Amino acid sequence: MFLIDPFSGISGDMFIAAFSEFIDKNELIKIINKVINAKIDIKKVKKNGIIANKLIISKKDKNLSYNEMKEIILSANIDNRIKNHAISIINILAKAEAKIHGIDLDEVHFHEISEIDTVIDALGAGYIIEKLNLKNNCYYLPINLGKGFVKITHGLYPIPAPATSEILKGFEVFYYGEGELTTPTGAAILRYINPTLLKGSFTYTKVSYGAGDREYELLNTLRVFKLKDREEVILLETNVDDVSGEILGYLYDILDVRDLHIIPCYMKKNRPGYLIRVIVDRDKAIETAKRLMKETGTLGVRIIDIKRIKANREVKEINYMGEKVKVKVSDIDGCIISKKPEYEDLKKIAKKYNKPLKDIYNEVKKIL
Repeated sequence: MFLIDPFSGISGDMFIAAFSEFIDKNELIKIINKVINAKIDIKKVKKNGIIANKLIISKKDKNLSYNEMKEIILSANIDNRIKNHAISIINILAKAEAKIHGIDLDEVHFHEISEIDTVIDALGAGYIIEKLNLKNNCYYLPINLGKGFVKITHGLYPIPAPATSEILKGFEVFYYGEGELTTPTGAAILRYINPTLLKGSFTYTKVSYGAGDREYELLNTLRVFKLKDREEVILLETNVDDVSGEILGYLYDILDVRDLHIIPCYMKKNRPGYLIRVIVDRDKAIETAKRLMKETGTLGVRIIDIKRIKANREVKEINYMGEKVKVKVSDIDGCIISKKPEYEDLKKIAKKYNKPLKDIYNEVKKIL
C-alpha cells in the first residue's frame, strides 16, 4: 500500500519518478519505447540538497490531438491493461478540456499538454498503476496547487489552471508556494487512481522522491511512502424500526462482510427497533452500504473509520476419537490467550458418535 504526498504538487513526470523506486525502471522504459521512440532515462538528482529520482525525456515537440494520442496508445503492442490505464488518464484530461471550453470530446485539441510528453506520462503512469495495483488501492495527503497565475494559450489564469481545477473536484487541496505546482496531467493521474484521503497517523517502511523540473525555495518533489501493511476495515451503522425479522435474517445470507450484528434498541418516540452494525473491508464499504439501503429501505448509513488490534492466530490440528479437530490458537506478544476447537469439527463428531456437543467440547478442551 502506498501514500502519495503532493506537498509540492504533482505532475506526470514527478509521479513516474517517485514511483520508479518501487518498480523495474528498465522494463518501464522498454514499455514506453514500444510506443514512443524517444530517449528516456530515470536518474538520481539533487533537489534542495536531497537525492530524488528524475524522469528525463529527450524533447519531441510534436503537437497531438486527443484522438491522435488515443490512436498511438491503442495501436501499441503492449499489455492491454496498461493501455486501458493510459487511455483512461487521457480521457480524463480530454473530458475536462471539453467541459471548460464547451465543445465535443472529438473536437478537443490539447495546447499546453499536446506534446508527446503527455503520452509518455500516461503510459508510464499506466505501467506503474498496473504493476503496483494502485487503482482504488492507495492513499493521498492534501494536494498543493501552488499559487499565483499561469499563462496558457487563452491568456493569464489563476492557479490552478482551468483543467486542473475541473479534474480535482472533491479532492482536498491547499495553496502554498509559487507557480503552478499541480499540472493537469498530474491531476488526471490522481483522479484515475482514486486514492483515499489518509487521516491520522501511519507507519511506513520506505520513502521516495520524484523531482520536478523547476527550482523553488519549497522542495519541488512528489513524495511517496510505502506503508507498512495494515488492515483497512470500516464500521457501517444504521437504525431501523420497520423491517421484519425475515429481512433482517436474510442480511446474514447476502452480505459479504467481516462481521454483522443486529442489536435491539429503542429509537425516537420510544419505538423498538434494531441497530445494524457491519464490519467490512474498506474497498467494499460503499457497495455494502448501498446494498444495506436497498434491502432494508433505510434512508442513510453511517460510515465510520475504525482501528482495531488483533491477536496473532494459528490453526493447529489434534486427534480426538480418531477424528481430526482444528484448533485456533491465539496469542498477543507471545502470550497465548485462547485455544478454541473448531465448532464444525466438534459438531461432526457429536453427530457421528451420537454424543452431546458440550461433552465433546469439554473433553477436547481438556486435551488442549
